[in-house]
Amino acid sequence: MTLALPVPRGAFDLLLSHRPYRLYFASSSMGAFASAVEFIALGWLVVELSPGVLGVAAFFAIRFGAKVLLAVPAGLAADRYPRVTLYASMRVMSGLAALLGAGALLTAWPLEVALLAAGLSAAAHAMDLPAHRALQGDIYPRERLEQAISFGTGGFHIATLLAPIVALPLATVFGPGMPLLVAGAAFFMASMPAFRLPSTRVERVAATAKADVLAAVGFVARTPLVLGLLLAGCVPSVVDKCVTVMLPSSSGNEHGAFGVVLAAPEMGAIAIGFGLAAVPWRFSPWIPAVCGAAYVASVAAVSFAGLAMGPASIGLALFAGGCAKTGLMASAMAGMQRLVPAEMRGRVMTV
Repeated sequence: MTLALPVPRGAFDLLLSHRPYRLYFASSSMGAFASAVEFIALGWLVVELSPGVLGVAAFFAIRFGAKVLLAVPAGLAADRYPRVTLYASMRVMSGLAALLGAGALLTAWPLEVALLAAGLSAAAHAMDLPAHRALQGDIYPRERLEQAISFGTGGFHIATLLAPIVALPLATVFGPGMPLLVAGAAFFMASMPAFRLPSTRVERVAATAKADVLAAVGFVARTPLVLGLLLAGCVPSVVDKCVTVMLPSSSGNEHGAFGVVLAAPEMGAIAIGFGLAAVPWRFSPWIPAVCGAAYVASVAAVSFAGLAMGPASIGLALFAGGCAKTGLMASAMAGMQRLVPAEMRGRVMTV
């Protein structure tokens, strides 16, 4: 269901005059900041509490396992229940997980409590993601869908860039409990505009969970463009992890390299996100294809030619990579929102 509301000229006007968009943008950006701060602080806490690598391994296993185990139930829930309620409730659950982590040191089993908090956080994130993405097609006006997604992408990257700037100094001075308290407060603040979003429940014929899953898989199999967009969305996840590992060794300056990895791509993503929001454009399959190729090329250049590139060249290449990555993700998301029927958007997004 798409809300039939007046459509302003562009995403900047949209943010100011379209109340559902304004609420969603505020909740999404604040939630992205809180999620990044929580991840940093929980990881820091587990490292402090764990005597070896087992605690850290358990932390990442819990986060990955929750996403795998809850992927299908989360997609089903996003299509069966009111998405706004699910989306807002998971913000509250994430806030409770952050507060639980902050209080871990006050218990007799701090490591176990910290890992429990990590599990609750990962479960909330897994359940939140399909509803979060499916809501974009429900709330954003179709005539300005691409601009709205681009603007939201810019806000998301500003939030994730601010997170380590806030979390790391707080954790260094006060310990990881302080950034966890900040993350919890930010999650609760993010839930407030989320609960005020208008209901967007999609009317659909009741079916079994198996039938629902098979219907979504069948739709993807019958729609090669949707399958291609889903695969394109995997490219940044794989390449980002590769460059994070390879860049420090190739550049010979570990701390400086990680600073470039964190800052330059995010700055490029912010620039192109708000830039695309200011111009009229519509989804075309060529856009994610070209942006994906440019992204892989920029990262490959830095990863394999790092020793021959100075810091300025590395930063410029990664800035370009951030621009290309955001173009890829924004165009792929716009295509998915336009191609996937509203009643199965949650299940397809969870793929």
